[in-house]
Amino acid sequence: MSAIEILRCVPTQELTFPVVTLIHVLSGKIDLCTDVAIQRLAPGSAVALGSHKRHQLLPLSPSRLWVIYADEPFIRAQMRWLLRSRQRVRRGVHPDDWDGNSLVLTPGIESFRRLEPIWRQLSMLPDTCSSPEETSIRTIELLARWVGTVAPVFLTEDSRSLHVPTRNQVPASRRQADPAMIGHVGRAARLLRERMGEPWTVTSLAQELALSRTHLTRLFSTHMGASPMRFLTEVRLTEFSRLIDETDLSVHQASQAVGWADPRVASAWFSRRFGVTPTRYRHRLPATRSETA
Repeated sequence: MSAIEILRCVPTQELTFPVVTLIHVLSGKIDLCTDVAIQRLAPGSAVALGSHKRHQLLPLSPSRLWVIYADEPFIRAQMRWLLRSRQRVRRGVHPDDWDGNSLVLTPGIESFRRLEPIWRQLSMLPDTCSSPEETSIRTIELLARWVGTVAPVFLTEDSRSLHVPTRNQVPASRRQADPAMIGHVGRAARLLRERMGEPWTVTSLAQELALSRTHLTRLFSTHMGASPMRFLTEVRLTEFSRLIDETDLSVHQASQAVGWADPRVASAWFSRRFGVTPTRYRHRLPATRSETA
């Protein structure tokens, strides 16, 4: 299972992947085109697509997405275990009923705000785990927290009224900190997104927010799932990936646009995420188009 934050401003090609694709819209609006229908996705909505299902994303405005890729037998087995009673689950949602065509749900933007730190931790697992076993264990742990947060959207209205609220069982679904402190984190995240091209350090960011470096780092780790500078790296990498995919900027120009003076740094992070260099990624696009047609 892997997670990637994506900024999408222009339409994609027709895509197919050999895994389940889970798309979550955090901002903007986007049309999802499949062989079955065209569905409009607004902030707070999510869609699941089975493996090898052809689709295309048509953004109606600049859109920020979190996309999760998961092995289909794995995700079906996990969801089958978690959703044990088909009678309590909405029609078409249980893994034994889902045909792999686009399944749209609306967990809501507030749920996505709670889930984003989990997705970010998923995206960083290759860098933070020291062994395949640790990666597997952390993946299962994060998946359980993820499903625990959105479980109500899978259930029928009758089931939800009788079921003990999931939120009481998931610490991450409760406000744990002073709302004023959470506001500091939100402001810091906005600063890093809007001014990613600046040479930020933890010290300069803490000074901007009038917080100590230690307190700022602790708040970020709690509410964003990463340290301030790692969060900035993720923000830069997401925008750099968009520029490589959607524009003709050179690798050097794209890296400078997001705040990396050395394009080798940008290329190294890009390779970690996609498994190829930015240049090879661009050269592979024609092959991808023919493969997915």
